[in-house]
Amino acid sequence: MADKLTTNLINILILTLLPIYISIHVFLLTPALSYGGIADAGFLSIITLTFLGCVFVTLLTLIFNPNFSSSRLTAVASAYVILIYFLREADFHRLFTEEHVTRGAFYTMTSVPIWQKLAAGIVFILLAVCLVYLIYQNANTIWKKIRIYEPWAIAFLFWFVVLVISQISDKSDLNDIHVGRVIEECCECWAAIFLFLTSVQILPTLEFHKQ
Repeated sequence: MADKLTTNLINILILTLLPIYISIHVFLLTPALSYGGIADAGFLSIITLTFLGCVFVTLLTLIFNPNFSSSRLTAVASAYVILIYFLREADFHRLFTEEHVTRGAFYTMTSVPIWQKLAAGIVFILLAVCLVYLIYQNANTIWKKIRIYEPWAIAFLFWFVVLVISQISDKSDLNDIHVGRVIEECCECWAAIFLFLTSVQILPTLEFHKQ
């Protein structure tokens, strides 16, 4: 119980640091450093990608661990979702097109080769299948764990909350002003941190064969 309380306090502390850092970024950093931090290749994006990469590596170690006896299919589906998440944050689509492949406009653009549309369609159909599977298999468990304040579930809840805030900022008029873009990028960064915390905190609850 003490370990659970301590871990949850860490989760809450990290969440509390989010508005504090947003304020620091907006009001204390120099304009050059502030704008540079939220640029596509700025330090916030680098931190975001680093934590997402760590989550992906953690899942790979589970998938290829012969002693891992929890649901390997869940680990594989999660790894695929995280990989797409990573590529989305890295703007990987810009190697091929300026229009994002998650938008309907991409599939109606005459300038986009049909093979790119087919490849993107397959990728996102598989993504949808993985998401449906993960939600179907784990939504009830996650909700139960949140209700008993299981640390990894609380970290996952915080991931969801800050990710939603980032998307609201991105899709609203806030995106037209500097503070709005800071909120979006910081929340995306914190979302990646919470996803990493989820992956680390859930490890002790997973099942492994005894050697």
